[in-house]
Amino acid sequence: MIRKSLRHVLGVTALGTLVLVAGCSILPKSEPQTRYNLPATAMQSTAVQKNVSLYVAAPQANRLINSNRVLVQPTGSEIQIYKGTQWADNAPVLLRERFVQAFTDTRLFNAVSSDSALKTDFALEGYLSHFQVQYQNDQPVVVVQFDAQLINRLDSSIVQTQRFTLNQPAADTSVPAVIQAFGLASDQLSAQLVDWLAK
Repeated sequence: MIRKSLRHVLGVTALGTLVLVAGCSILPKSEPQTRYNLPATAMQSTAVQKNVSLYVAAPQANRLINSNRVLVQPTGSEIQIYKGTQWADNAPVLLRERFVQAFTDTRLFNAVSSDSALKTDFALEGYLSHFQVQYQNDQPVVVVQFDAQLINRLDSSIVQTQRFTLNQPAADTSVPAVIQAFGLASDQLSAQLVDWLAK
């Protein structure tokens, strides 16, 4: 009798384990995510070179833009995200790294840093109000708007400000084409920043 009871208990336990395992297998799986860096093209050095140092801050932005989501605005003011697609980091951080690369490539400044703890002569700060795809005439267009401020770090004064707005159509509606359009828009923004600060 004892052996039979033991076998019964073991059988129920094994059945319970199988049910738990089976239960785990039917849980919804998380959607696979493809992560993208911001595409960038190297820039040529400029004729103008300033013997000062520059700190580049990550732009401020609202919660949606200050995330790793790739945003799309299909109609009106509605904001959606590309499912299964993410940036490798928050968008403002990726854009800051693009700016740092541009200033390093062009050698406009004597030194460039993204570390706020280091002492520099000037700081590039700003607000990123648009960094998304908008559909215009059924075509995806990357829209980037950045309000830049050049700050004198010695006395914390604003030296100059400038708004930059760029519209870069994507080659088609595919995600890789959209990501490439983000890269092209960021390249153009970086080049315009270099020209602005070279004056």
